[in-house]
Amino acid sequence: MEIAEALPPQPSPLWRLVRQVGVTHAVAMLPRAAQGGEKPWDRGPVLRMKRALEAAGFTVSVVESSPPLDRARLGLPGGDEEIEQFITLIRSMGAAEIPVLCYNWMAVIPWSRTHVNLEGRGGALVTGYDHPAMEAQGLTEHGIVPEEQLWTALERFLQAVVPVAEECGVRLAMHPDDPPLSPV
Repeated sequence: MEIAEALPPQPSPLWRLVRQVGVTHAVAMLPRAAQGGEKPWDRGPVLRMKRALEAAGFTVSVVESSPPLDRARLGLPGGDEEIEQFITLIRSMGAAEIPVLCYNWMAVIPWSRTHVNLEGRGGALVTGYDHPAMEAQGLTEHGIVPEEQLWTALERFLQAVVPVAEECGVRLAMHPDDPPLSPV
């Protein structure tokens, strides 16, 4: 078993803390910005992120972030460009020998919580989800997104990206809906 932690792309106190408790692997996040016109998913930023984590003693096992995909998820104009950016990330990861790319297919709101500071066991702060509270917040500007629309868009996405991932030696992992409810 490999112990990993989701880590920001730039050095932080968390990097040192998790190394001290024995974490050896990183679930890396893409940098928010890149240098000189590069996009965070281009080869240079991905390689620099990996080198920084390796210099701190981590093996980069997974990248769990991606270029924007909302247009691709919703089947909107601009979706093909988002898929091309995702393919660029796959190629960058292949060049950097990062084996797994974790993405999500949650339309519009990729991480749904109604509470972010609940007190849990031992006083730890935890997140929470209350479906009636979420429903009371109303819909986004995209309204209700039919499941069939998401499935159709996912099929189109996978047909484009899976062959590239196979060619580059990158495995794709889809994060489950968070929370796993239908519909949210």
